[in-house]
Amino acid sequence: MAMNILNSKHSLHRTALERPLDEIAIFLATPCNLTCKMCSVWKKGAKGVEHGRVFSLLDEARKLGATRFIPCGAEIFTREDTFDILSYAEGIGFEKISAVSNGTLLMNGQRIDRLAKLRTLSIAISVDGPEEVHDELRGKGVYDKAVATLRELRKRNINACIASVIMRNTIDSLPEIVDLAARLDVKVISLQPYQRETAGPDKKHDEFEFKPEDEKSISTKMKQLMGYAEEKNIYIYTGNLMEYVPPYLSRGIRPVPQKGCVLPSRQINVYSDGECRSCFFLGRSLGNIYELSLNEIWHNTIHQELIHLALNRKCPGCLAACSDISSFKSGINKDRVFKLIKRVVKGVKSRI
Repeated sequence: MAMNILNSKHSLHRTALERPLDEIAIFLATPCNLTCKMCSVWKKGAKGVEHGRVFSLLDEARKLGATRFIPCGAEIFTREDTFDILSYAEGIGFEKISAVSNGTLLMNGQRIDRLAKLRTLSIAISVDGPEEVHDELRGKGVYDKAVATLRELRKRNINACIASVIMRNTIDSLPEIVDLAARLDVKVISLQPYQRETAGPDKKHDEFEFKPEDEKSISTKMKQLMGYAEEKNIYIYTGNLMEYVPPYLSRGIRPVPQKGCVLPSRQINVYSDGECRSCFFLGRSLGNIYELSLNEIWHNTIHQELIHLALNRKCPGCLAACSDISSFKSGINKDRVFKLIKRVVKGVKSRI
């Protein structure tokens, strides 16, 4: 039995190394119409990957096998050609398009009408708490606009969910996010903890983070939240990560799935300057799209090295919503495997 478990892990690694590209994330825009307190992405002000190159990247990604497209940015709808890009991606065969928005720009003009035509779109609207909490973090009047957008998205039967950040400012009001989801008939919530990388080095992290002595309290609140969401029939997309949130927020412990993370073997991220990375937390560049084809970048030796690092649990670890969420509950604990092997060997010896 123990050897079967170990063989299963080796098989998983072989599959990951041989897997074709599954998803591509492209930074369309880093400008933003908001200046959220816990984020610094909006400060970069880069324009994103240029128009023509986005379309050719989508073509290249499809040829490599990609079926999922993730348009990224501080706020992707600050870019006028975003709707054309989304439509093009669906038209060439992307089966799932996953976007995140602050929800404040979508009620303008015919924007939601255009979104409603996309069958493969799933859009997460950021809401971090009730009006007073959300507006304190993101700006006056933002909560009402986000909720109005969510209501209209559901009215048009557009696949929508709520995305929230777990931090000192929001943790006590997260049950109200569950209530909001239930009221609006939004069935899914995505929760992820405050990330220093997203916040940026110039933020006063103490305003958002916790202390080691807070771990027990965080754990209690997260368990209560999970139970409350289940009671309200609201699915937490990042639920597999929740047991790791207390030590992460209180002591900075960054987990990696026990089998290793397969994300670098599935996706590629293209940043505004054209640099490609395996994930947001593995900083090494795989190459630049203005110098190499996507095929050359996907199959180069740097990429293979980073896949091996992640599979062997040597990446920095994270609890981002884009992480290898499904692996956190099904991973192999090496200590348990070796204890199991010892028991099997002992049982065999006792029968000899």
